[in-house]
Amino acid sequence: MFVKTETVADGITKVTLANPQLNLLSNQVKKELKDTFSLIAQDSSVRVVVFETEGPHFCCGADLKEFPARIETKAARIVWDEGHAMLQSILHTPQPTIACIQGKTLGGGAELAAAFDFRIFSDNVQIGFPEVFRGVFPGNGGLERTIDIAGAGKAMQLMMTGSVISAAEAKRIGMASEVVPPARLYSTALELAAELTSLPAAAVQAVKQAVIQYGLSKHDFNRIGRELFYQVHETEDVREGVQAFMDKRKPVYKHR
Repeated sequence: MFVKTETVADGITKVTLANPQLNLLSNQVKKELKDTFSLIAQDSSVRVVVFETEGPHFCCGADLKEFPARIETKAARIVWDEGHAMLQSILHTPQPTIACIQGKTLGGGAELAAAFDFRIFSDNVQIGFPEVFRGVFPGNGGLERTIDIAGAGKAMQLMMTGSVISAAEAKRIGMASEVVPPARLYSTALELAAELTSLPAAAVQAVKQAVIQYGLSKHDFNRIGRELFYQVHETEDVREGVQAFMDKRKPVYKHR
């Protein structure tokens, strides 16, 4: 098993990828990531997911040892579908997700990083898409996600040239949510996770769903957003939040 999960605090689950030494995205790793996040998506006891990888580097991309068989068997379409299924399982996990990103974050690793809602970068990160040097381009869904995050022009520049950029530049273009010293990486993610778990889960998840749906269909968002807005008004927590304000006290949310 390359992917492990553990509960680190009430409502917070940590997912760890350990595929020494570069945390490469082999076919097996991608399957384990997809299966792990698919299970988490169905677990109402999980309110926030923190993701990290073992070792000095976040993820250095695909396992090139698998490429000859992929080429020989003409399996590129299958690999595309499986990679997208992995990324979609993270993107559409209803709970907010936080990634701790350090060291080299390249190719499929940069795609993986982009899948998370909050991307906390160590200031030693080097991130980029060097696939062009191998005659290919990002195929796990990170191309589309990076366009959404950084814009078409910047995504095209990074992927056409294979440029590797710093954490500071990643922050400037929106790929990094925050940049911190290496020693503060995991604690910063946990602090954010604790803040999110202190808030009503239905409202937090509704915000995530609304943002995703707006990106998918601006034309149809009014209908979808209206329904999400109605749903949060039907929760116990909205009543508690309003009553606590009236009573001038701290709300006690039950996450339902």
